[in-house]
Amino acid sequence: MLKQILFGLTASFSVILSAQAETVYVSDIQFVAIREGLSNDTRATERGIKSGTALTVLDRRDDYIKVRTPDSNEGWLPNYFISEDRVSRDQLVYLQSQLTDAKEAQIEAEEAALASQEAHDQLAESVESLTAQKQALENQLNSVSELAQQAKAIVSANDESDYKIQSLQQQVDTLRAENEAMSSSIEQRWFLIGAGTLIVGGLFGLLFPMTRKKKVSSSSW
Repeated sequence: MLKQILFGLTASFSVILSAQAETVYVSDIQFVAIREGLSNDTRATERGIKSGTALTVLDRRDDYIKVRTPDSNEGWLPNYFISEDRVSRDQLVYLQSQLTDAKEAQIEAEEAALASQEAHDQLAESVESLTAQKQALENQLNSVSELAQQAKAIVSANDESDYKIQSLQQQVDTLRAENEAMSSSIEQRWFLIGAGTLIVGGLFGLLFPMTRKKKVSSSSW
């Protein structure tokens, strides 16, 4: 019973350690083996672990470290076979990958900058075109305003001319009426003169013979 309890505690402790275990890497040595004990004479639990393989640390003792491999095999190996950091080859691959990513990011940034510059140029052209259109519209508006002022002046002049024409027409009508009245008056005068002339002529015609008879009578006597 006590053994079972101790085994359970050990297993729980191992799980806790596994959850908080650190990670180390096999150093630049090409292949490494892990063994059951703290000696190269003990049985190997896994052979041929490649350089750069990530191992989970389970325990440390003297110059040895107990690890778990990616295949879940556990064993011991000397400290000089492991590294706290990635090995040089993996670091080189990692840095090359980072460099490639950086270059790709730079290319993307340059393409984005180029696209942004093109968009800026197109926007500048659009602004210039819109400015020219705005200026043309303003010129047209000024021309229309001038034409409107001229039309207004023409309409005003026409109104004034119409007023003057109406005034002159009224004057003509007045003069025509006065002329007609004067003509009628003159005709009446001439009629009266003619009538008077006829009357005077008639009287003269009647009186003239009588005057001659009186002269003849007086001379005879």
